[in-house]
Amino acid sequence: MMIIVRLSPRSDLNKIWNYVENSITKEEATKYVTPLYATQAEGMMSVAVVFNVKDPDNIAHFLTENLAKCDECHHTSTISLMKPMFFPIPKKRPGTIHRFVVRIYTHPRYYKRIYDYLVNYKYPFNLFPIYISYSLGDEDIVMNIAADSPETVNKFVREKIRNLEGADTVLSYPVVKAKRFAPLEKLIEEQQKYLAETSKEISESEVDKDFDWVEDFEEYAMLTGAFPRDI
Repeated sequence: MMIIVRLSPRSDLNKIWNYVENSITKEEATKYVTPLYATQAEGMMSVAVVFNVKDPDNIAHFLTENLAKCDECHHTSTISLMKPMFFPIPKKRPGTIHRFVVRIYTHPRYYKRIYDYLVNYKYPFNLFPIYISYSLGDEDIVMNIAADSPETVNKFVREKIRNLEGADTVLSYPVVKAKRFAPLEKLIEEQQKYLAETSKEISESEVDKDFDWVEDFEEYAMLTGAFPRDI
């Protein structure tokens, strides 16, 4: 299963990022725990580390032992991704593309309705999902999407999600840093385990299997000058 651990700083988020970037793979990779990648989103004031674990208890060593060495960490949030749905990266996409986190807060009666709506939505050329999942941690549903601009994401959130019945609060954040720990092949293997049913109908000729959906988005941002104050 996949787990997100969000690390919040005492005062300096860069120190958290440096710890994650330099220490995770040295100490955490075991046959029970695989660090997949980490991201930092502008405005969230935390670094998110995504793990694949055999059992939820497997993450305890990282939380209680290794994380104790990070003096800058003020507190953590641990979120189990439930029913994650991944989507393939299309070959036909905008020339510049950035990654965003969308967090949705809602009442339990609307969980399934909103989740199903997002999974089955017909996304436009300039915006597509990477994954959608119940999180039930800091938020109720979390969504990673790729788009050509913040304006595209803001319009999608405003017109297509906030108008849904039960969508009490919907927030979006641009991802400004990303670090992949697992080999790309391992990342794709995890993606394939949770591939959305609608995605299985897409021809393989339309899917970009070589695109690194963790680090290549950061590369696009750097090349195009997006979010320069954070990169």
